[in-house]
Amino acid sequence: MGDKQFFRKVAELSGLTVEEAADATRATLECLGSRLSNGENRYLVTHLHEGLRDAVGSDGRGRIECFGLPELLRRVRERTGLNDRDTASGVRAVLTALREDMGDEAFDHVMQQLPNEFGAMARARAAA
Repeated sequence: MGDKQFFRKVAELSGLTVEEAADATRATLECLGSRLSNGENRYLVTHLHEGLRDAVGSDGRGRIECFGLPELLRRVRERTGLNDRDTASGVRAVLTALREDMGDEAFDHVMQQLPNEFGAMARARAAA
């Protein structure tokens, strides 16, 4: 799946337009990148399509920002301009599409460094 297909998948799962899904994807990946260690960033990037890799960023900052799901949603909402409902739907769709695209093992590896509620969003969507 290329980045355009990934955006279409996020749009399909979330009900967003493809442009909104692309924005939500980039914003979510950027926020995840700031929440992960440099090593986990590199691991995530190796499992993403080339068109999505730059969104994660791996700037060598060495400092992990600690925040939970409400802050992730706030940051994505701020970056995209989406309303609360569309932001939550978009983030859920991005995490679900990542899980489907990366596979459970790689996705779970990345999620180990994040609060359980992040991965639970993707699992809840998969169960629905």
